Amino acid sequence: MKGQGAIAEPDVPTASPAADIPLVVDLDGTLLRTDLLYECLLALVRQKPWMVLLLPFWLLAGKAVFKRRLAEQVELDIEGMPVNEGLLGWLREEKARGRTLALVSASDHRLVEAVAERFGLFDAVKGSDGTVNLAGNAKLAAIRARFGDAFTYVGDSRHDLAVWEGCRSAMLAGHRVARMRACLSPAVVVAGEFPSPAMRLRSWAKALRLHQWAKNGLIFVAPLLAGLIGEPAAVGASLAAFLLFGLLASATYLINDLLDLPADRRHRSKRLRPLAAGDLPIRDALLAAPVLMLGAFLLLLLLPLKFAGVALLYLVVTLSYSLHVKRVPILDMIVLAGLFTIRIMAGIAAVGTELTPWLLTFSMFFFLSLAGIKRFTECQLMAAEGRDRLAGRGYRPGDAPWLMAMGAASGFCSTLVFFIYLVDERSPMHQYNSPEWLWLICIVLGYWLSRAWLLALRGEMNDDPVLFALKDRLSLALAGFVAVTVALAHL
Repeated sequence: MKGQGAIAEPDVPTASPAADIPLVVDLDGTLLRTDLLYECLLALVRQKPWMVLLLPFWLLAGKAVFKRRLAEQVELDIEGMPVNEGLLGWLREEKARGRTLALVSASDHRLVEAVAERFGLFDAVKGSDGTVNLAGNAKLAAIRARFGDAFTYVGDSRHDLAVWEGCRSAMLAGHRVARMRACLSPAVVVAGEFPSPAMRLRSWAKALRLHQWAKNGLIFVAPLLAGLIGEPAAVGASLAAFLLFGLLASATYLINDLLDLPADRRHRSKRLRPLAAGDLPIRDALLAAPVLMLGAFLLLLLLPLKFAGVALLYLVVTLSYSLHVKRVPILDMIVLAGLFTIRIMAGIAAVGTELTPWLLTFSMFFFLSLAGIKRFTECQLMAAEGRDRLAGRGYRPGDAPWLMAMGAASGFCSTLVFFIYLVDERSPMHQYNSPEWLWLICIVLGYWLSRAWLLALRGEMNDDPVLFALKDRLSLALAGFVAVTVALAHL
């Protein structure tokens, strides 16, 4: 019996239905687990963002012209695009039996040819030519002009219904196999199925990085240190701010993944992300991002006006990081540390506590050290894999010693600055009955950072130190000790 999370095996014919009947294969969502139209749109944003303004004019000229203009302006990483491996394996078997294979798609012809060249299987290749958009009845007419009425067609969407109704036998592929089977008339013979893994809540949770919402716990730092964590109004405002930043973060993570698709597909672990792997359609992510931002905007109505400025700053900085800054060495780490610090500022704005520069300075140094760990680990992996640089980043393996020196120094600076924050006359620590307990936090910070860097040097650190801390038992125990320390300071 298959487990609940198991992926169904493709319903593959045990033998070729008819080796002399041509096999016509669709491309987007069928052979490839992505859509070249959306890939082109994203590539245009990455490579020539100023040309986005021309998209409406191209579209007014017709879909075929629209696709041709996009294909002319962008370069796609065809080799890295995810594939329906079950279908590809079967196509290779059919090719070995001598069957004629054709790749026919509504995507622009030059892109379809590039995909066909990647696999080297197809005897005929045809796509939209800048005049005719090869979809629906137009695709059926083109196939019949080449092969007559006797052909088997492999497709994935409602746009293929007209072709399936006019072919000898149908084969279904992609995410919507069950839905497409229900749409076909009883006269259509379904010879086989090659489903892609179904979209699951787990895939969405991974794409939205719900585990990264833990970073928004920094919003509670200001009310916690100010002794307001027990006041209902402060707790309610902090929770609303936490949810708002979570929605904004998930929206920007989707945007980041969409813009980073080519680099992620070449990365050892990021290639497994839902969008990079094709588990989630690009179109769905493009729709989800603005919906999440709308939800965050509605939550702003529950929070003070000055909080809106902090939220807007977070959004602008995050998008700037995704679009460009992450490729600039050193600056990328400073901005990452700044994003963590903005979360602390958000907590201050949500509950109205005094803004102290020492707390923000501590945050910048502490999270600059964590950013150093992340980049240091990536440089170590580059060296181990024999690569000279990391795709989409500006670091090289030889940068590792400098990153360690800078990161370790920043970590110890953060411990010193936190001590200054505790004794500063404007610090809310003076509201505690026994603030000397809080000095123990400095020892915990110094020990945790030293251990984190030691593990990174040994190659035992996850490339994201925040996720490491959430899974590491000792880190969780130290976090519990800090919480007890704060409670004792109140006594």
